[in-house]
Amino acid sequence: MRAIVIDDEKPAQLHLQRLLQSDGRINPVQCFSTAREGIHYLTIDRVDVVFLDIGMPEVNGLEAAEYIQQLDSSIRIIFVTAYADHAVEAFELHALDYVLKPVSSARLSKTIDRIAGTMSYHAQTAAAMELQESEPEAQAEELELKAPGLLTFKHLDIFRSMDHSAEKHKWRTTKSQELFAFLFHHREEWVSKEVLLDKLWADVSQDKGLTLLHTSVYQIRKLLKEWNMTGKLEYNMNRYRLLKGNLVSDIEQFEQALSYEAVTSDNVNELRQVALLYRGDYLEEHDYDWARSKSRELRRKYMGLVMDIAHWEMSHKRGEQAIELLMELQEREPYSEEICRLMMEVYASMDDQQGILRLYHSFTLTLKEDLGHQPEPETSKLYESLTKQ
Repeated sequence: MRAIVIDDEKPAQLHLQRLLQSDGRINPVQCFSTAREGIHYLTIDRVDVVFLDIGMPEVNGLEAAEYIQQLDSSIRIIFVTAYADHAVEAFELHALDYVLKPVSSARLSKTIDRIAGTMSYHAQTAAAMELQESEPEAQAEELELKAPGLLTFKHLDIFRSMDHSAEKHKWRTTKSQELFAFLFHHREEWVSKEVLLDKLWADVSQDKGLTLLHTSVYQIRKLLKEWNMTGKLEYNMNRYRLLKGNLVSDIEQFEQALSYEAVTSDNVNELRQVALLYRGDYLEEHDYDWARSKSRELRRKYMGLVMDIAHWEMSHKRGEQAIELLMELQEREPYSEEICRLMMEVYASMDDQQGILRLYHSFTLTLKEDLGHQPEPETSKLYESLTKQ
């Protein structure tokens, strides 16, 4: 195995280098005093392991780990720290292990045992994947069936496959869940570290926020890897972006389907299914401030879709189906004048005067009791016109 040591303290570099050479399983070992030097070396040469000091000036170990993982995710990172309180944080990040300064030969030997064990496991996994590649069609079909599914309406959930009875991901923390939601919200776009800290960790110190950010990034990368996702969480120039890969989401299915020009006999069944995707407002149960504008936009689109389908149902003498759709919509939008007017028109198309009367008086009462308002003149005039007929 080949390794490098990145540590700004020269005595610590030499001590760790001597211990590694004495163990004999990792050789050669090169040392660098700054993260920039070590990362530059990794762009031109490959190693198996990086021993990385956490507390360095300019670029600290946590940030350096981001760059190293970006260059080669197969590199094993071992964090080296003089402070015990960093140990758990280091282990939660990109690190395979951590060691405390001053490093002892016995502790280092255990770390190298762990490195060797993971390399053996990954070698076996690679061999198994080569066997699978001998049947590309079957493999492609299996991957398609296993494409993970993301739900964003009402609550953020990720399922092992598009079959939503499949295993659901359990988030380690609410912040890793929110970070995933935020990056998916801005998918394919770079988001600066400063924006992430401001939006998600404004209530803690910058140092604490950075640690929590790195921990959440690790959890997301772990999810992408373990759940066969082809997407990536990329890092560059203090910015992150999420590439969704094979992740299939309800919001994308919903928005792509809204490119229709009109509801027709050919697309009405498909649009009915699209409307069913809207289980609730976008990320409704999380109540993220940054998602509210998008939530309002999607709510308007959903309302327009359902009303278009109801119009089609009414024009094809299917008034009962139209009323059923509109009653569900009215539960979400109880003060909508548009929905009330369309429902009155549907009742009129069914020659149901009692339906018009019940609806209008119920709507008027709701507006008065909840908002202290009267119906708009357009709504009142339509009511009078339909009841006169």
